[in-house]
Amino acid sequence: MSTTSQKVAIVTGGATGIGRAIAQALVANNVAVVIAGRDQQRGAAAAAELGANTLFVPTDVSQEGDVQQLIATTVDRYGRLDYLINNAGVEAGMGGFEGTEAALIDSVLAVNVKGVFLAIKHAAPVMARQQSGTIINLASFVGTTNPIPQAAIYGASKAAVLSLTQAAAAGYADQNLRVYAVCPWMTDTPMADRQTNSDPAAKAQYAAAINPSKQLATPEDLARATIDLLEGRTELPNGEAVLVDHGSALNRITPMTVA
Repeated sequence: MSTTSQKVAIVTGGATGIGRAIAQALVANNVAVVIAGRDQQRGAAAAAELGANTLFVPTDVSQEGDVQQLIATTVDRYGRLDYLINNAGVEAGMGGFEGTEAALIDSVLAVNVKGVFLAIKHAAPVMARQQSGTIINLASFVGTTNPIPQAAIYGASKAAVLSLTQAAAAGYADQNLRVYAVCPWMTDTPMADRQTNSDPAAKAQYAAAINPSKQLATPEDLARATIDLLEGRTELPNGEAVLVDHGSALNRITPMTVA
């Protein structure tokens, strides 16, 4: 085991999109980063590009054995775990209630809900022994602020992330752990590319219709907001969720309304 006073973070799904931007921002803040993901080639390449302060551990967050190995590898390598960013997630398309296959439902819930649960389950005890740590769960505006019937199962998974965030915050508050949810508005990521066939005009149109700023948020916007939460620069009660828009603008989650 290598012990260090340097902060140590795990970023699931950290090889691309928002996760990659968060990992890069952490490295820039002298945090040792462990990237977890299923794509070994992409993960290893991301770790190599981010430098010697970064390690890739192949991980399917829906598999408990993988998550246990991820935590054990991190602690063996660095001797501690200060930050957990649960970013790994999959989308469910826009099939709605009638057009979403059961197998896709299982996949979305396995990664977006079970994966977050398992990571908290195995990371929180390490942080509790340290009597310090921060967990940030990536959710979405879908299912938490905006009810979108075509993305019902994806929204349900992200609403569940908020519930897990609140439960973990309450469960570990007496052990000095902080837990937050970060909810991106429409963001310029590979997921958005897949949903719009990589059409910039279509992405901009979605953002203009959805985002308060009328502009696409960027992965860097989400990274800045995440770093602010991790370093305590944002005065947010434990267990709370924030929406992140273009320019890293933050807003508290408000209840969904149905038109």
